[in-house]
Amino acid sequence: MKPVNLNQLLIHPKNLTALSFFLPQKYEAHQLESFLEDMKTQLQLRGKHKLEKLLINHYADIKKIVLAHPHQSIGFFLSEKTQGYILLNVQVESYCIISSTFHVRPILEELFVNPDYIVVNVSLYDIKIYRGDFHHLEIIKQFEFDELAIDLKARVFSPKHVGLIPYKTILALKSIARQVREMTQYESIPIVVTGLDEMKQIFLNSFSHTYGIISHVQEDFYEKTCVEILEKCKMFRYSVIDFYSAQFKEKLKKMVKSKRLLSDLGEIILAAKGGKVLQLVIPTEKKLLGFVSFETGEYEILKKSQKNRQSVDILNELAEEVIRQGGKIQILAPHFFPQDSHALAILRS
Repeated sequence: MKPVNLNQLLIHPKNLTALSFFLPQKYEAHQLESFLEDMKTQLQLRGKHKLEKLLINHYADIKKIVLAHPHQSIGFFLSEKTQGYILLNVQVESYCIISSTFHVRPILEELFVNPDYIVVNVSLYDIKIYRGDFHHLEIIKQFEFDELAIDLKARVFSPKHVGLIPYKTILALKSIARQVREMTQYESIPIVVTGLDEMKQIFLNSFSHTYGIISHVQEDFYEKTCVEILEKCKMFRYSVIDFYSAQFKEKLKKMVKSKRLLSDLGEIILAAKGGKVLQLVIPTEKKLLGFVSFETGEYEILKKSQKNRQSVDILNELAEEVIRQGGKIQILAPHFFPQDSHALAILRS
């Protein structure tokens, strides 16, 4: 099994079923064994016997490659015509795709979209503020409730039960809410507020953020480590991505009359080749089969009735070219795009 590039995979014959799978950095031997066995089982259940045989034949190669690159994530690709792997410098989760084509866009969010966010956890005893992304998270501030004197006539606090909340605690929550607001008021970053419902609600009553708050997460992270919280962050991942998508939509609306925004596919193709695209916006789950030349900007879109083995997904090719030239990718729902527009591009200033 040899190293391959994305272009080799994108021109893979579309009539052949293929297996793409991704392994994160520092993947343990027992994890790899379990992952490979799970894939083999899935291939058996789906009747993909040729792919199952290919996987078994490459077991030894896959293990050697993983052991030889412990500090890099790896993407593998197996089909009858092509078997290869790609080394990645970003962290990914382990997963696999069984398809008739290697499609780059379903993995773009994993590989190229990793936005920052802030977590504010409101517990019975303190408020901790974390900052990070979906690969790394760290605590940046902690506020402890120093005045939690419990009135013996009131019900007692415990990690599993909230009784009457002392007035001093309510004042402390309001004071901390103001401090957190001051810390974040000039940042275009989503704030995720977690914690015990009763305490969290008091905090939210005194807390506002210009760029939005995600507060539907019903979880208290008081006794959890950053690594454990990072795993829990998966439950609000899409809310964070939606936040940035909404922000980006507003940015595009303001740029409609700007010469830095392109919607013509031919112009975008030429700009991509010249490294002029700062950000490419493509729709989710849309293929645009045909032919493209980045040298001339010419392209041809095939109809479904004109299927051709040599055709490529033009949007995939475009995304790869923009990434190669140092640009970024943004994915939005199809309904956002102007009529007859296949992609949008923001040019470098």
